[in-house]
Amino acid sequence: MQALQLKRYGGLDHVAFAELPRPPPGPGELLVRVRAVGLNPIDYLIPRGDFKPILKLRLPATLGSDLAGVVVQVGSGVTRFQVGDAVYASIFDTPYGSLAECAVVPEQAAAQIAALLEAGSIRPVIDQVFPFLQAKQALTYLAQGRARGKVVLRLPVP
Repeated sequence: MQALQLKRYGGLDHVAFAELPRPPPGPGELLVRVRAVGLNPIDYLIPRGDFKPILKLRLPATLGSDLAGVVVQVGSGVTRFQVGDAVYASIFDTPYGSLAECAVVPEQAAAQIAALLEAGSIRPVIDQVFPFLQAKQALTYLAQGRARGKVVLRLPVP
């Protein structure tokens, strides 16, 4: 499979496509055929090395964190998803990247796209899911002693 990988820090000159074996999902993980990705400002800063003290990437590393796609394989212990489910996920701060033909996604990082369609709008899901993910990441950083400066959480009030 093709994946966009960071070979070494220093900028976008060190980012290139690579042919990699398709990774198998481990216990509690999904293998997702990626159909869409989201790019964030951090995706430009990571190759420069700006987040090297915070994100412990093992190079070469596949870049990207936000994705949508279809489950093609499930690992043992997965209960919420099955092959063929359309999902979206944020896999920031995991050993995996989304800028590839397939990505390994922890089950707890994924949600079904069908819920978006049934709701009739993507906005309620964004308001519920993304603040939770950001809060979870901030609290994880705090617990691990990796947060620097102030951490401000702004959650929507129902």
